[in-house]
Amino acid sequence: MKIGKKRIAVLIGRNGETKKDIEDSLGVNIVLDSKTGNCEVKPNFSHQNYNPLNIFTAQKIINAINRGFNPKKAMKLLDETFDLEVFNLLDILGRSEKKIKRIKGRIIGRNGEMRKAIEKNAESFLSVFGKTIAIIADYNNLQIARKAVNMLFSGAPHHTVLRFLENKYNEKKKEEFRELYKPEF
Repeated sequence: MKIGKKRIAVLIGRNGETKKDIEDSLGVNIVLDSKTGNCEVKPNFSHQNYNPLNIFTAQKIINAINRGFNPKKAMKLLDETFDLEVFNLLDILGRSEKKIKRIKGRIIGRNGEMRKAIEKNAESFLSVFGKTIAIIADYNNLQIARKAVNMLFSGAPHHTVLRFLENKYNEKKKEEFRELYKPEF
């Protein structure tokens, strides 16, 4: 996979800490060429945390860092209930710079309010970076965040999207409350 020049330093981290954290927690070796940005994830069979599926998890974490997430948020992907969703704006909107800039502005909102609302109500992390929009969340919250972003793509007013997010959040909290105080006979 290819890493953007601006994100290579973030992936490596101070004194190589981020790269080492990923390698240690997943039992893989990350081979990164800092000049070209080429990155390869190889299994480390002798490591105690080695698991064949960890290669895909490491690729997901690296992709998340490459898409603009900080390493702490990207490491949430170690939990197998979390997933990464990337929207490529070029594929969705075409090559028009004006359209891409307008949609990115709609998703971020005034002073970042829309982005914060999506992150809070869908309990997710959202990154608007380059020509992509990426979401990290667990499966159920990923569905809510994806729907909110799609509503913004299709031109729904912000107040409609906010109402949708608040309704979903309230439903989720009511369900958690019901589960917590469910009578046992």
